[in-house]
Amino acid sequence: MGTEKRERQKANRALKHQQEVQAATRRKLYQKIGLGVAAVAAIVLFVWIASTVVGSDDEAPITPTTLVPDAPIDTAPDATTPTTQG
Repeated sequence: MGTEKRERQKANRALKHQQEVQAATRRKLYQKIGLGVAAVAAIVLFVWIASTVVGSDDEAPITPTTLVPDAPIDTAPDATTPTTQG
């Protein structure tokens, strides 16, 4: 059996070792959480970019109007539209 001083030193070394193990476990947990958050952020960013690039607009596509050949174009004002002269 050792002296009181040796017993205290052993207890302090054991406590220090236990604290180091807890700190290492905590660091690993924080690294895993950080990796998970970064992965979720990367997925959200990828989906947002993909939807912006590939996504379609809600507007209907603009289709050109086809004119009937040899059809007269009406450029005269409507007879029902009142005109004001000053």
